[in-house]
Amino acid sequence: MIPVVAVFIIIFSINFYFNSSPVTKVQNINIMLNFNDDNADSHIDDQIILGFRIPGTQAREDCANYFISKFKEIDSNFTFVLHNFTIHSTNCQNVLFKLNENQSNIVILGAHYDSRKRATKDPDLLKRNESVLGANDGASGSAVLIELAKAFYDVRENLSCQIWFLFFDAEDQGYDEGGPGMVGWGWAEGSKKFVNDIENFYDSQNETFDAMILLDLVGGLKLQFIKEKLSTSSLVDELFAVGRALGYTTQFPLNPASEKITDDHQAFLNIGIPSADLITKFWDKSLWPHHHTTLDDNSSITTTSLEATGRTVEQFIYNNYFNTTIDIYKGNYPWKEDIDLFSSGITITVMVTIAVAAIVIVIVNIIKTRFSSVANPPQKKVHFFSK
Repeated sequence: MIPVVAVFIIIFSINFYFNSSPVTKVQNINIMLNFNDDNADSHIDDQIILGFRIPGTQAREDCANYFISKFKEIDSNFTFVLHNFTIHSTNCQNVLFKLNENQSNIVILGAHYDSRKRATKDPDLLKRNESVLGANDGASGSAVLIELAKAFYDVRENLSCQIWFLFFDAEDQGYDEGGPGMVGWGWAEGSKKFVNDIENFYDSQNETFDAMILLDLVGGLKLQFIKEKLSTSSLVDELFAVGRALGYTTQFPLNPASEKITDDHQAFLNIGIPSADLITKFWDKSLWPHHHTTLDDNSSITTTSLEATGRTVEQFIYNNYFNTTIDIYKGNYPWKEDIDLFSSGITITVMVTIAVAAIVIVIVNIIKTRFSSVANPPQKKVHFFSK
């Protein structure tokens, strides 16, 4: 029995290791990256100055108008769509900007811009009914989108895709361990409403969605992305590989944490669009102690994190869609593969182990039989005859 158990353990360990290890390696194309992290930092400050961007407030409306003004600075004719909806009779608004509308395949880059009404995790219990400025949790992802729009606009004629910059309202008001942000609200309300109405925003007969990439809590100190379990694995693996190839190995660790996060990408996954959530390990207080607290302000932001996020997404788009390099770069496109590595690893391990164990049992039994035969040879019968 001992040899069988040993074989089981060895085979299990080997299979689990190889099936759990990173699966994607890339060689980024050689191209100049123009994402400006200092500008992105300024966009965070601008949003903070507007105040608490809580659904239904003037500050939230001012923030949407701020996005429009920044995109009009890029191009006064930049196409944008306001998606109005209500949650519990509160007026909310998603804001969508479109680049390269002549292209039929669409990549969505998204972030939420609302800030949480109640600081339900604040270490000071007396502050838990105060609102959150949301410098990282909301403003950072939105700031990165603005700078990416600038970078992509300058090379738009060389990009073989349409890009949507989508700002979600009403993402951050759900329940955590300290209670709700807004009573009765769930998480990611804005993205759900958008996906419900998505047919109104594109030509389903002639346009298709390649991917959706969500940026959430991407500007804080000690940024460390997780491999979010709901995300399309081939897409998030490639983003990690692109980031690591750029040298951002701290932000895209080789063995990242892996958790399921309810976020704005989930609604797009539900309608079959490959999607990835780039989100930090926000529950680890040694990395990010300010989640849903009054301390989520501009003092907790670093341009290093904004750079790692923005340049990784910029490089990813160029790798896959810059016209002169499409046939050179080898990534995971079309990102349809979505394998739960842990589950598939366990399945393979169990199947291999059972097969090997069965073989070992047969061999052991054969060996036992042969040794038994040698140790105890058959005795000859002796016949006694009487005279």
